[in-house]
Amino acid sequence: MTTAPDTGSYSTSRGRGRGRGRGRGGRGRGRGRGDVSDEIFGETQQQRTPKPRLTHFLALPIGHHSGLRDSISTFTDALLAASPAIPGLDGSIVIPARRLHFTLGVMALNDADASIAEAASAPAGDSPPSPPRSLPKAVALLEEIRPLLMKMLEGEQLRVALNSVDIMTPEKRDLERAHVMWVGPTPGTEDFKKLKQVSDFVHKTFKDAGLVVDDRRPLKLHCTVLNTVYRKPRVKVRTPFSYASILASEPLQAVSATPVMGIATAQAGSQSPIRGPRSVDFGEWAVEEVQICEMGSWGPEGEYVCVGRCPLV
Repeated sequence: MTTAPDTGSYSTSRGRGRGRGRGRGGRGRGRGRGDVSDEIFGETQQQRTPKPRLTHFLALPIGHHSGLRDSISTFTDALLAASPAIPGLDGSIVIPARRLHFTLGVMALNDADASIAEAASAPAGDSPPSPPRSLPKAVALLEEIRPLLMKMLEGEQLRVALNSVDIMTPEKRDLERAHVMWVGPTPGTEDFKKLKQVSDFVHKTFKDAGLVVDDRRPLKLHCTVLNTVYRKPRVKVRTPFSYASILASEPLQAVSATPVMGIATAQAGSQSPIRGPRSVDFGEWAVEEVQICEMGSWGPEGEYVCVGRCPLV
């Protein structure tokens, strides 16, 4: 599958750093899109119908926590250094830990002037145009819902435990042909229920306002760690990595919360382990705000550029 086109078209921040990475494979202009737009709802781009050109996304960022960045980077660095090498794994497919976030929806926004011009140019007698999908409108809506979110939280801090690791559905359901690996919370806990409640509310509010691209699927709350859409050099057909080998690796065992029987035999060519999330421990972290971020953008620390925010504290 080819890489999606550059989706960063509206910018309120100029002169920001781009192409930052940790020195492994480098990160170039426009990176950072596939971990947002390709895997939000747990489906690959090949399984979805064409979508409008995406410009922004709603996010719960957590990559600003230095302790989380350290633990995730230590894990991915160890995977890259594993011996024997993990087939298909390369530094270019590792998502920088500073960019870790939960995506609540993607948007295809116009600037305010374009929305006004489009409405003014509509022929008389035509049906009423759809509401303008502009960045100012999205930012205003995010600010408007803050009292409702604070009431929903009832004075409690929103927190998330990153205690599961898994992959999106691999090619032919073969663990040797994975394309996206993620970390996230385990459903069922009180913290997860509150995170899901807040996330669903934000997504539905923006969808009802016509601002979020409607994939008609429930959100899949996860933080992408590996994504082959970024592999360099770029090729027409994405090259997968071996998740079976990751499951069998010492780095995965080092972060596992509980031993998993049979994982040590999951090397290529042997019986594959059962699919499903693995229990890990990457800590528990505060979720401090909802952001509107620019697709494909790079801030001074390698983060996505935030163009609108709603504090949750």
